[in-house]
Amino acid sequence: MKLLSAGFTQKQCIFTHCDTLFSRLLIRISCRLVHSDNRKIALLDLDAFFAAVEVIKDPSLAKRPFAVGGGGERGVVATANYHARQYGVRSAMPGHQARRLCPDLHFVKPDMPAYKAMSKQVLAILSEYTSLVEPASIDEFYLDLTDNTAFKGSASLTMEAIRAELRALGVSGSAGISCQKMVAKIASEERKPDGQFVVAPDQIVEYLATLSLRRIPGVGPKSQERLQAAGFRNVADIQQADVAKLQRLLGDHAGYLLFQRCSGIDERPVSISRMRKQVSVESTLHRDFTHVKHAEHFLETSLLPSLKKRLGQARWQDVKAKGQTVKLKFSDFTQTTVSRVSNRVSPSLFYQLLHEAWPRAEHRSVRLIGVGITLPDPDENRQLELELE
Repeated sequence: MKLLSAGFTQKQCIFTHCDTLFSRLLIRISCRLVHSDNRKIALLDLDAFFAAVEVIKDPSLAKRPFAVGGGGERGVVATANYHARQYGVRSAMPGHQARRLCPDLHFVKPDMPAYKAMSKQVLAILSEYTSLVEPASIDEFYLDLTDNTAFKGSASLTMEAIRAELRALGVSGSAGISCQKMVAKIASEERKPDGQFVVAPDQIVEYLATLSLRRIPGVGPKSQERLQAAGFRNVADIQQADVAKLQRLLGDHAGYLLFQRCSGIDERPVSISRMRKQVSVESTLHRDFTHVKHAEHFLETSLLPSLKKRLGQARWQDVKAKGQTVKLKFSDFTQTTVSRVSNRVSPSLFYQLLHEAWPRAEHRSVRLIGVGITLPDPDENRQLELELE
C-alpha cells in the first residue's frame, strides 16, 4: 500500500481504507434515499431572453443578427440572438470583437424595465401550475411539480404546456426535469433552444458520469485545472475518487461537497423565499485608469455610495457579512478578484483589497472596477455552489 511507504502501520492502512469505503458507502446510500422521495423538480431557462424581448418590441430584428449591449470600444455583449451566435458572438464578449466576427451585427441598448416586466409575466404563468417557484435569476426559474395535478401529475407534459404558453407570449424556454435542482439545471442545457430533457432518479449517477467537470455548477476554470492536474478530468473520475484525496486537494468542505454532487446528491428544496448571497456593483470606466489614486477616488465617489444604496443600510457597521471582494478587469479583458473574510463590512478593507489587486495589472490599464459583499448564509451546508475559485 502507498500508505505503508508514507510511514503508516498496516493496521492504520486497513482502518484508513475501511473508513474511506464506509464514507463512500454512506454517500451512495444517502443518494438512494434522496432519490426515493419522488420529487419532481424542473428548471426553466428562458432562451436568449433579453434578445427575445427586443424582438417583441421590434419584430424587424427577428431575422437579423443582433446583440443586446454596447458595440463600441468600451461596450460588452449582454446577450446575442441565435443568428449572431452562429458567428461566434457570445455573452460577455467585447463589442468590437463581436463586430469583427459578425460585420453586420446590430446592437440594441439594454432595456431592463422591459426585461423585468416580461420576467414577472413568466412568473405569473408558472405560478398557475405550482406555488413553489424559485426565481434563480431574471430568466431562470426552479419549479417543484411534485404535487402538481395538471396532466395527471406529469412534469414533462406540464413543462411542455408551460413552454407553449411562453411561445404565445413571444419568448421561448428550455427545461430540465429531474428529482433535484442541480441535475434539472444541467439537463436544461441539453435541448436548447426551446426543448426539454428528463433525467429520471435511477439515471442520475449514470447521466452525471458522462459529463465533464465544467458542467457541475461551481467548478470553474481554475478548479478544473487543479483537478485535472490531480488526474480528475470528468465526473466519472470523481465518482470513483477517494473522498479524502479530494478533501486534501480542495479542502474538507469543498472536497466532500464535490464528491456528493458528482454522486448525484442534492437535497435543496425549491424555496420561494430566496436569500441574496452577494451584493455587488461594478462599472466599466469611461476612460481606462492607469494610476491607483484614480481608482481610489472612483471607489469613494461612485462604487461605495452605490453599494451602500443597494444594501439599504444607514451605517456600514450594521451590515453583517462573510467577506468583501474587489474586482478589476484590465485592458486586455482579463480580470482578477481579491477577497477577504470579514464579519462586518469595512470600507477601508475595500481600499486594502484594491491596493492588493492593482499590481496584478502589470502595466496594463484598468477598464472596469467592481466591489462586492458576500452575505451570511444561515443554510450554508445545503448550498450547491462549491466556491472553488
